[in-house]
Amino acid sequence: MIELMIKREELAKGQVLFSEGDQCRNMYVISKGEISLTKEKNGLSIEVAVLNEGEFLGEMALLTDSARTCTATAKTETSLLIYDEDEFRELIRTNNGVALRIIEGLAQRLENTTEKLLVPLEII
Repeated sequence: MIELMIKREELAKGQVLFSEGDQCRNMYVISKGEISLTKEKNGLSIEVAVLNEGEFLGEMALLTDSARTCTATAKTETSLLIYDEDEFRELIRTNNGVALRIIEGLAQRLENTTEKLLVPLEII
């Protein structure tokens, strides 16, 4: 069993936490503030989500062993809790409540993304 040593990070408004394509190995929980998730497409930066206190980010790259799919930028002064890959896996392995919260969060993001994809189809 891994002993969880909670690390913290403070971000100033406008500070980038990670960029699309980065190979970071951490998951973050927002303890204060807001994070904007943006994706680059054809030279444009498109905001795909805004995450608030209590929400998490960075888990997808850990679960899929892939690069970051979005850029995460602080919209306000933001405080984060940081879990490295081993801590994250131990946390979801030993805590059903955390695992369920992550599954619910991923399902909500999928639903939101699906809705955003359907908006252009309503115009046609």
